[in-house]
Amino acid sequence: MDAETRATPDKAAPTSTAPGWTDPPPHVPPELVVDFCRFTDDRLRREPHRRVSEFYATLPPVFWTPRNGGHWIAARSSPALAMLKRPDLFSSDPRHCPAMVREPRTNPNQYDPPEHTQMRAVVGARFDVGAIPALEDGLRARARALIAEAAPRGRVEFLSELAQRYPVEIFLEMAGAPLSDREALLGMVERFTRAPDLADRLAALRELADFLEVYIEERAACPQGDLLSAVATGRAGDRPLNRGEQRGMAALLFLGGLDTVAAMLSFIMDYLARHPGQYRRLVTEPDLLPRALHEMIRYFGVASMDRAATGDFEFEGLRFRAGDRISFTTQTYGLDNPRIENPLEIDFDRRMAPHNIFGAGAHRCLGAHLAYAEMRIFLQEWLARFDHFEIEAGAEPETFSGIVWSPVAVPLVWDPSVLRDPPDAAAKGDHG
Repeated sequence: MDAETRATPDKAAPTSTAPGWTDPPPHVPPELVVDFCRFTDDRLRREPHRRVSEFYATLPPVFWTPRNGGHWIAARSSPALAMLKRPDLFSSDPRHCPAMVREPRTNPNQYDPPEHTQMRAVVGARFDVGAIPALEDGLRARARALIAEAAPRGRVEFLSELAQRYPVEIFLEMAGAPLSDREALLGMVERFTRAPDLADRLAALRELADFLEVYIEERAACPQGDLLSAVATGRAGDRPLNRGEQRGMAALLFLGGLDTVAAMLSFIMDYLARHPGQYRRLVTEPDLLPRALHEMIRYFGVASMDRAATGDFEFEGLRFRAGDRISFTTQTYGLDNPRIENPLEIDFDRRMAPHNIFGAGAHRCLGAHLAYAEMRIFLQEWLARFDHFEIEAGAEPETFSGIVWSPVAVPLVWDPSVLRDPPDAAAKGDHG
């Protein structure tokens, strides 16, 4: 990696002739300029939650990076939360910032209230907390089947063989898309979330929307009661969604459903494999799981988001100009709360600590309740079979960076001769 992408606060900032550098605008004070790339910085390659959090602790709470076209980064949870709760100042609408323009415009996350509220209502009830219990038997059956398939082998690459199948297959079923589309869809989603080049990301998004438009047309002609049917027949207020809105909503649903849970669950399993004492506590104290899972979610956030300044104004002592882009590294917002003692430690005995891992304000993640249920149920089923498992010898943790962080691989091993018998068909009663 070039030296300029590894610059730290005590190093001189590179000159405007450095590759990839965009000169800061006049309203950005020099002391707030930090050379940090959220796609290529070395800190993102291994233990990114800890390393990026420690790095951010040495910086201003909100700083400007000249990378990726130049933009602000809200590095701390406190100013980030305040900003995310002001869509009138920090907007999701891409008309405020050319760098946020997408085709299709993803929906509802690139809309602000009241449009956002109308768009979210198209599929919102399907992800509401009250809808989750009806899904649990299906979640449990799929988790149980995938674990039973892997258990006799004594080894699994968790990310690709389990994590990218479990939530992805659940979502494909909810959406009414065939499982045979899984690999093609995953490839498009990964290009959008991880490619450093904006043009590559936008091309992947268009490809994803084009792919899904075939299903939208089918569901518009013959609704089937699934998510894509809801999109194809949805209405924003008193009018039907137009085709661009349908494409954007379908694309966003797949971006969320095919990547974020797989990434977070993989971080969690990697952690448990490397910390057998913590895992053993969950085996022997099953009632600890809901609190422990919340604690690991707090630590292992995966998704970031962007907003744009809607005009020229001052906010918490900073000057913003219309069109300024602000990136929110929500992956680290559970790790800098001053009310949390030792936030870089995962403590299963901690009372559920606040975090903004799923966003904040009107745009809080639509699928947060489903994501939590998927992870809780998978871990319950894994705990029911395995007294012990570990990381394959010599495997070092590496991370994909980008809009969504994810382990590169999580190779797990165990002794198949000491597995516990599969649980019976009775679902466990814990609803977290």
